[in-house]
Amino acid sequence: MKKLVIGASLLAMCTVPLTAAAGTTLYGQMRYSFNLIDEDGAGAGIDGLRGQDNVSLLGVKGSYGDSLKAFYHLQTGAPSDANGGTALNQRFYFAGLKGGFGKVAYGRMTNAYKMPGFKLDPFYNLSHINAGGAYAGGGATYGLSGATNGFTDNALQYETPSMGGVKVTAGVFVDDSNEDDHGFLAGASWGMKGINVGGVFATNSDTATIPNIDADGDAYRIYGSYKMDAFKVGASFENVETGGTDINYLYLTGTVTAGKVDISASLGMVDDGAAEGEGLHLGAFYNITKNTKVFALLGYTTLESDNDPMVVSLGAIHKFSLGTK
Repeated sequence: MKKLVIGASLLAMCTVPLTAAAGTTLYGQMRYSFNLIDEDGAGAGIDGLRGQDNVSLLGVKGSYGDSLKAFYHLQTGAPSDANGGTALNQRFYFAGLKGGFGKVAYGRMTNAYKMPGFKLDPFYNLSHINAGGAYAGGGATYGLSGATNGFTDNALQYETPSMGGVKVTAGVFVDDSNEDDHGFLAGASWGMKGINVGGVFATNSDTATIPNIDADGDAYRIYGSYKMDAFKVGASFENVETGGTDINYLYLTGTVTAGKVDISASLGMVDDGAAEGEGLHLGAFYNITKNTKVFALLGYTTLESDNDPMVVSLGAIHKFSLGTK
């Protein structure tokens, strides 16, 4: 494994000078925080100070062609904490075609049900109270469902070109073990002048090919956002069949930018299940340079289980990019 990692690193170093000519971008993020965590109460887990890698990663992506473009995107986790003796871990890899017909992609990817929640959440993959009502160093923030996490294998997705601001998306997620047990989704969105609204429906057959939705279960999301130069707000409402129960999730978020500082907040509400309750997150991000920022974050959730987890997080994010975008 060590030889494989060294070989891959040398190959990447040798190919970096060619990335601009090849239409390829090599990128990465280093994300780390120190966290004061209090999970006292029923089912308490962590209490004290913890260092946390917040999903540091490496990726390579590119596209080739003019009116018809072939594209690909590979991303791997590169945790700075202990990772069982391995340097990298699996995230996603997909490829496809885009042109006047729209865009089609196949592989392991973020599905179109997850994507709107991922885009709304300013605290995604930071230390916070997660979708399940517990401390986590990555994934979706409280108020978004567990279906806003994970990647979907054997995914085939299609998105139409914009028609008056309207785009339609459809996807099938193949279960290799049974020719009849596949997942499906369909959605539509409209966007114009800083406004974006939409909805998406996802369903699993007898196998849960779409993560964190029950086998033979459904989920739907209605979402919207509005963005100006120094201000943006967004909302997501979900109904997800989880553990045999239909659970409603409401997530509200807003960000204000003042110079080099972004101030973000989110409010989450869950009406049933183990994570039933309300949660608030507040965060401030200071942009030291274009690629480097430091942040402070507070997350607090009151659950019906009488467990009120809280986290105070201080950390930094550094990004790099080589090649053409």
